[in-house]
Amino acid sequence: MVDLYGTRYATKDNASHSALTFLSVVIMALVIIFAIRPLMVWIVKSTPEGQEVKEVYVVAILLGALFLAFVSNAIGCFLILGPILLGLVIPDGPPLGAAIVAKSEFFVSECLLPIFYFRIGFRADIHSITDWKSFTTLQAIIVATYMAKLLAVTVVALCCKISLRNSLLLGMMMNIRGIIEVIMFSGWKFTKLLDDQGYTNLVLSVPLGNMISTSLLHFTYRAHLRLGPSPKGPRIRNIQSVQRNYPFDILCCIHTEQTIRNLTSILEASNPTEESSFCAYIIQAVELVGRAIPVLIPSKKKKEGKKCSRLNSLTHQLMQAFKNYSENSRGPVLIESFTLIAPYKLMHETICRLLDDNHVPIVILPFHDNPSWHMVCNTVTTSIRQFNKNMLQYSSCTIGILIERGLPGPVTMSHFSYNVAAFFIGGPDDREALALAARVLGNRNVAVTVNRIRIVHQGNHNEDEENEARLDDAMVDEFKLSSIGNDCLKCRDIGVEDTIQLTDAIMDSRGDYDLVMVGRRHADNSLRDEEMSEFVHYAELGMIGDMLASSDFCGGMVNFLVLQESTELSRNYGSAPGRDFLKI
Repeated sequence: MVDLYGTRYATKDNASHSALTFLSVVIMALVIIFAIRPLMVWIVKSTPEGQEVKEVYVVAILLGALFLAFVSNAIGCFLILGPILLGLVIPDGPPLGAAIVAKSEFFVSECLLPIFYFRIGFRADIHSITDWKSFTTLQAIIVATYMAKLLAVTVVALCCKISLRNSLLLGMMMNIRGIIEVIMFSGWKFTKLLDDQGYTNLVLSVPLGNMISTSLLHFTYRAHLRLGPSPKGPRIRNIQSVQRNYPFDILCCIHTEQTIRNLTSILEASNPTEESSFCAYIIQAVELVGRAIPVLIPSKKKKEGKKCSRLNSLTHQLMQAFKNYSENSRGPVLIESFTLIAPYKLMHETICRLLDDNHVPIVILPFHDNPSWHMVCNTVTTSIRQFNKNMLQYSSCTIGILIERGLPGPVTMSHFSYNVAAFFIGGPDDREALALAARVLGNRNVAVTVNRIRIVHQGNHNEDEENEARLDDAMVDEFKLSSIGNDCLKCRDIGVEDTIQLTDAIMDSRGDYDLVMVGRRHADNSLRDEEMSEFVHYAELGMIGDMLASSDFCGGMVNFLVLQESTELSRNYGSAPGRDFLKI
C-alpha cells in the first residue's frame, strides 16, 4: 500500500517503520530547503554577471540529484521524491537553472529517456492479460477517473469565470499524464504491489489517454483565435486609424541592449506631443530556459518583489535607459516595461493578447540578422526569425521589422536631429509607411523624404488594382495637403516601367538617411510574381525590403523599417495581401 507521501509499508504491524519513514522524509525536505537552497542562492550571487556558472557546481548538483534519489529509496519512499524537492529549490532561469538545462537536457532527452521508455515498454507484457473481465473493469475505473477529473477541473474553471470552451480544454490538459505516473507504475511493480497484468493495464492507459487528450486539444484549441472583440475598442488597428491629436501607443520588442538607442530615436522622431502623448510598451523577450511556466512580468511587480536574480539586473539596465529617455523626451512618453519569458515559438501568442487588450496600432520588432548581434548564436537568431514570422501572420496590428545597419541614433534630445526616407510604391503596407512618415513629419527636428515610385503598365488594370490605385492617390494627396509649407519635407515622383528600373530608381535615391521606411507587400502584380521569390533571401522583408537590407544602399550604414499592415485588416477592407507571393 502507498500513502500520499509516497511511503510504502512492509506489513500492517510495522507502524513504527512507517512513522520513521515519514519523519525521514520531513527531515530530508527541511535539509533541502534550509541548507541546500541557501547554497544555490550563494552560487547565483557568486557568479559574475554575464558569465556562466562554474561547471563543478553543475556536476555537483547533478550528482546531488542521484544521491538524493538513493537517500529517498533508502528511507522507504519513491526515489523521485528527493530529486523533485531538489529541483524545486534551484533558482530558475539564468545563470544556474539555465546552465543545468543546457548541460543535461540533451543527454537526458536523447539518451536516458529513450532507454527508460524502452525498459517500460519491454516490461509490459500484453500476453499477461488473461482475465479480461478484470482488465475491462480497471479500464472502466480509469475512464471514470478521467471523466471525474475533467468535470472537476471544468467546474472550478467556470467558477473562476473562464469560458466553458477553455474550461473543457483545461480539463483535457490536466488529464495528460507524464513520466511521473510511469515511474510510479514501475515502482509499484518493483515492490510487488502490481502484478504483470495490472502493470500492463496501467501502462497502456497512459499513451491511450494521452493520445485522445492531445488529439482533441490539437483540433479544438486555437491559440490565435480571439473569442469576441476587445472590450476596450476595435481589435484590429493600424497607424492610419489613429488621429494625430490622439494618444499613440507603440510596442517595442527587445532581445539585446544594442537595439535600445535606435528604438528611442524612432520614438522621439515619431513626434510625441501634449496633444498626442505616447505610451510605449517595452517587452524584453527572454527565451524560456530553466523554467517551467512562461510568464509576462511587469517591471513594477519586479521592483516590489524581494527576489533579485541576474535577469533582473539586465532588465533594470534596459528599463533604466527607457526611463531616462522618457524623462528627457521633448513630449510626454509613458514607458510600460515587461519581461516576457517564454519559448520563442509561443511568444507571439502572449504579445498578440497584449496588443488586443491595449489596442496598440504598431509593433516594432528587431530583425534577426542584425550585425550588432555578434554575441547571439545561430540557434537563437533562427528562433527570433520564426517569432517575427509568427507576428507577421497572426498580429492584429501593423508590424514593423527594424533592420539595424547604421550607427545608433542620437540620444541627446536637446540636440536631436533625424533624417527619414520613405519609398511609396503602392498597397496597404506602403500606406502605413506613409502614415508613419506623416506623423514623423510633425517633428521639426526631423527631415522627411518621400519617394513615390509609379510603375507604368501598357495593359488594362483589373478592379483590384484600380481600387488600390485610388486608395494610394487619396493617401498621397492627403499627405501633401497636410504638409503644405513644411520645409522639412521633400517629395519626389519617379516613373518606371519594370522591376529593373524600379531597382535602379531605389538605388539612385541615396542620401544621408538615419532611417528608411518601406512596405513589405506592394499592390503591383509585377512585385508579386512567383518568379521573383527566387531572388528574395528574407521573405519576411518583402522584395524591396530584402533588396535594401542585402545591398550596399547608402553604404550599408542606414537603418530600415519594413512595415506590414495586419493581414486581417487588409482583407476586410478590400486589399489583397493573400496574393503575396512571399510565403512566410
